[in-house]
Amino acid sequence: MRFSPTPWLVATLAFVILGFTRGLHSSFGVFYVALLDTFGWSRGATAGVFSMVLTVDAILSPLVGYLLDRFDTKKIVCGGCLALSLGLLLSRTIASLWQLYIFFGLISAVGITFTGMVPHVFLVSEWFASNRASAIGFVYAGTGVGILLLAPLSEWLLSNWGWPRAFQTFSGIVLIALLPLAGMFYQHGPFGEKLRSKKESKIDDNRWTAKLALQSMQFWLLFFARICAASGTTVIVTHQVAHVVDVGYSKFMAASIFGLAGITSSFGRVVFGFIADLLTKQAAYTLNILMTMIGVGALMILRDPSQAWLLYVYVVFFGIGFGSRAVIFSALTADIFSGKGFGSILGYSTVAVGVGGALGSWLGGAFYDWTGSYLVSFALSALVLGCSDVCIWLAAVPSVANRDKRLFPQNPQ
Repeated sequence: MRFSPTPWLVATLAFVILGFTRGLHSSFGVFYVALLDTFGWSRGATAGVFSMVLTVDAILSPLVGYLLDRFDTKKIVCGGCLALSLGLLLSRTIASLWQLYIFFGLISAVGITFTGMVPHVFLVSEWFASNRASAIGFVYAGTGVGILLLAPLSEWLLSNWGWPRAFQTFSGIVLIALLPLAGMFYQHGPFGEKLRSKKESKIDDNRWTAKLALQSMQFWLLFFARICAASGTTVIVTHQVAHVVDVGYSKFMAASIFGLAGITSSFGRVVFGFIADLLTKQAAYTLNILMTMIGVGALMILRDPSQAWLLYVYVVFFGIGFGSRAVIFSALTADIFSGKGFGSILGYSTVAVGVGGALGSWLGGAFYDWTGSYLVSFALSALVLGCSDVCIWLAAVPSVANRDKRLFPQNPQ
């Protein structure tokens, strides 16, 4: 008899797998400092690897969405685990910048994309019909726990064993632990099976397809909002450890602070998932942006190790806001565009995360190289986060939704 997991068991396993892969992805700032110390590359060129990871994610997300509409999540995530494990194993042999770009920036990035946000939002949407934002928030909270554990663990491995062994260790964890979990328990949820079992619905003309979504004003407003949010967030995520080290803190202290921001982000994902279900998603998003800006402001005015209280302000406010925006974005996308083509639409929308994240990561390093300070980079982060909030509210204007409804074929009665 075929074993059928419960929705919350699936969500818990997704919490673990997404938590590890995205936690590793978001902990690049720790490896970033170690690679700078080893090879002496410029900050802009080295941060460009993270931009490449996000670019690969942007390019492949539509493909992942397309595959999800045709195959099950298990095949997608298991393939991603294999690619991620291989990329991390090869990364231990890095001796030049181009190898870092190929092994981590390309091969590992494929694995990160195939085990990332798109397949897990799709999976949760198949298992949950109500309280979807809360379930997505819980799964996304795994990223924060992953950061909490992996940022200081990475620094400990780097300090005691070196970065090659750290890459090798993480490769083994993916292959031995994550791959079997996905292979055994990931399967179509009851709502996904119902959707796929329908041959032709009698009222299918008013269902979103990827082609219609790409003509939708709501889609493009959410898309631009995600570009702004991703670029504003990634500037901080990529360069926060380097900035705190520049201020005068130890590398381990900086990595630990990043880890604490990870756990507060887990709290934020759960809380904002609940808030988004309780209030409007637009109101939840505005509150999220305001809290994030307070955190960015605290980091901007941090000048020396005597101002430790600013780090705690940063940890609480930026941490709670960090990543929980994705919960609201995913829930909004599912609410508007759910249907037969949801996987493809979700994949296309996630391109914005890669585009914005790549720009933010690279520009943060480039502005530092030009000015010798992160002040300009962090100020731009706050600006684009504000622009993201404006786009979210514009997408909720009734006239925008009414305009998009005219995209559907008109059925004669």
